[in-house]
Amino acid sequence: MSHLHIPDGLLPVWLWGSGLLLMMAAVSFSLFMVRKVDMRKKIPLLGMMSAMMLVGMNLEIVPIAYHVNLSVATGIILGPWFAVIAAFIVNIIMALVGHGGITVVGLNTLVIGAEGVMGFIFFSALRKIFKPGLASGAATFISLFISTALMLTVVFAANLNFESGNVHWLEELMENPTAGKLAGTFSVNRSFNFRLFAFAALGLGALGWTIESLVTAVAIRFISKVKPEMVRGR
Repeated sequence: MSHLHIPDGLLPVWLWGSGLLLMMAAVSFSLFMVRKVDMRKKIPLLGMMSAMMLVGMNLEIVPIAYHVNLSVATGIILGPWFAVIAAFIVNIIMALVGHGGITVVGLNTLVIGAEGVMGFIFFSALRKIFKPGLASGAATFISLFISTALMLTVVFAANLNFESGNVHWLEELMENPTAGKLAGTFSVNRSFNFRLFAFAALGLGALGWTIESLVTAVAIRFISKVKPEMVRGR
């Protein structure tokens, strides 16, 4: 839900340019932080989790048209730094197949990477109180809420002006045709209604967050039983 399906040329240069610079800083710092890690063990796992994120982000859950990012699960399993690297890899590939423009890779990497980092942080804190399944589910829901808020902040900062004839961009941006048409209905002959857009994104997003939280909770609960070292604190 927090992935921005915005084509090149729609966002102002200062916004996507800042996103690319911040992304390069975040990825560079992450690479620096993992420089002493045994890559023979981490690279295969990084590839596997990146592939799972790609599959999840390209499979649509009907009828709410939600895409499961699996970014929080990636953060819990790989740790925060590899989660940022995985987000970069995934968003580069997504952009090359038309899921958002090349210029939006920076912003998307920051938003999706933030999900992985926050997921790891919240999970590490919550698992001191709850079992891994519940802790990961709660961490996922909280992280997705915050990342969607970040996505809305980008849209607000961009000052996008959608007319009723451009509802398609709303659908792409929200990854949800129903929400896009709903917002477009109230935008006839007027500038884009950001408040309605935010309401639709958060309202429909909550359903998707719940689904992804359940998926993550089941996966992490299973992994914690068969391979507990994969979800222990780092």
